[in-house]
Amino acid sequence: MNHVIVIGGGISGLLTAVALQGEGKKVTLLERGELGNVVRSYPVEGDSGTYIVDTGPHILTRLISGPLRSLMDSYFICEPSFARHGDYYLRMNGMHCKFPWALKDFLSFDAVSREERITLIRCIVDGILLPDKSLTVEQFISRYDLAPHTKNLVAALCYFLAGVSPGEVPISRFWDSQKYKDGDATMVKKAISLLRQGTRQDQFYPVGGIQSITDCALASFSGTIVREEATSIDAREHVVCTEDHEYAYDFLVYSGMVKDLPGITEVPSQYEAAVSQLKTTTALAVWVGTPDTIFTGAGSEIWVDTDPPCWVVPTSVYDPELSPEGHQLLGFAFPYEDASEKKALRAIEETLPDLSIDMIHTQVLQPDKAAWTTVPFPSVKSPIPDLYVVGTDTVKKSMGITRASYSVVELLRTLRGDSWL
Repeated sequence: MNHVIVIGGGISGLLTAVALQGEGKKVTLLERGELGNVVRSYPVEGDSGTYIVDTGPHILTRLISGPLRSLMDSYFICEPSFARHGDYYLRMNGMHCKFPWALKDFLSFDAVSREERITLIRCIVDGILLPDKSLTVEQFISRYDLAPHTKNLVAALCYFLAGVSPGEVPISRFWDSQKYKDGDATMVKKAISLLRQGTRQDQFYPVGGIQSITDCALASFSGTIVREEATSIDAREHVVCTEDHEYAYDFLVYSGMVKDLPGITEVPSQYEAAVSQLKTTTALAVWVGTPDTIFTGAGSEIWVDTDPPCWVVPTSVYDPELSPEGHQLLGFAFPYEDASEKKALRAIEETLPDLSIDMIHTQVLQPDKAAWTTVPFPSVKSPIPDLYVVGTDTVKKSMGITRASYSVVELLRTLRGDSWL
């Protein structure tokens, strides 16, 4: 039986450990910090009782037939219950409306003028037909005379889909969901799908909070968890060193940030230079508990015109147990920069001026290990023999937990190709 060491107990590392155990490997997981990393929930006290907040607002995408579903079906002994996300709504240009997922929806997208709708439709169609999707969003939309509110919408989507501004996001990020939805469909079917496909039906929130995914992964793992930090890797001797111990391995999976790998083992200079270009971004989350009924049903909101833009997820709508009785728990996500907290609180106050506050709690987080920019991601197969990497900085598909799951699926495929599985 091969002995595998997984360095890092975030969701990528946990999913990897569970999957490799399911493939018959003896797995040791090294993690000094919190298991699950940004896939955790914890209690925060308000004036009226206890709220359970996540580490940043989360909605799971592609759950019905995507990579997380595949991993849970294959390797988990239990799984959370899930509640459907519902629609996305926009607060934009003084209006509140559903997000226009399909081209037909733009015909009734009243947040912009009729002329602007036509320009947007042309922009989307041109983007799909564009052969070079490595262009940045900013470069692409500069060809069109878009109104300021529409540019704000594009910028907000870039921040929440990729973590960076339109000047750094490639056009390919915006067609990732369409590629997943269409699969191997013919061009005619793809065109019909683009025209007609509306509300996303494969997005969910885990009942009990995001922690329930980490808990189910831990319940499914019977290997060894060592609460120590890996300080170095001796790739020649196949040994991982911590401050107090050494651990031998047959092959190793590193699930920390790839750009930090050169800090604990020797890598080729070209590889080190490449991974050093990966951009890590941070986000600000503001959790508010309130006795007010702000959301009457499922669905989240994108605030386009606030500075900074905001994504709001009412987690207690999906699970009332996350807030005291008669209260709602709202998670507000903002791009993080200097003075973000003050600006974020002002944006909430201006948008919801009569909001009653029972609890408020802030977090500064790294949603993904690397932002989806024009910089290439490294492969899950490192240049070091028998050392693999996994996580949201190795695969450019989706985001968050779904992207982490894609990376684990890609790792398993690569390990099979290398005859480890």
